[in-house]
Amino acid sequence: MTGRRVHERYDCELPVTLVHGEEETPGKATNISLGGMYVVTPLELAYGTPVKVRFRVPALKEDALVECTVRWAKDDGIGAQFGSLRAIEVWALNQYFKGLEPSPVPE
Repeated sequence: MTGRRVHERYDCELPVTLVHGEEETPGKATNISLGGMYVVTPLELAYGTPVKVRFRVPALKEDALVECTVRWAKDDGIGAQFGSLRAIEVWALNQYFKGLEPSPVPE
């Protein structure tokens, strides 16, 4: 199963903030899963760069701040792989996914 995603991805329009060092840059997640998200951002971050992503989904009472690693980059953004999610974040994301459409699976 090489190259297959472990977690189903969902299309979204979720405001996020990327925290890289002392810098905070607003962005927008356009797809998300329990494994990570694609963030549209002007930041140019290389593969393997550690970054934190701050976001809030409706079921959370406060922002989540999740440690991530850049796994790929395109001209308009980055693919951020989540580190450890807390149980409340996993639950809240699963609640959020119920209102989203799954992303098409690339062939």
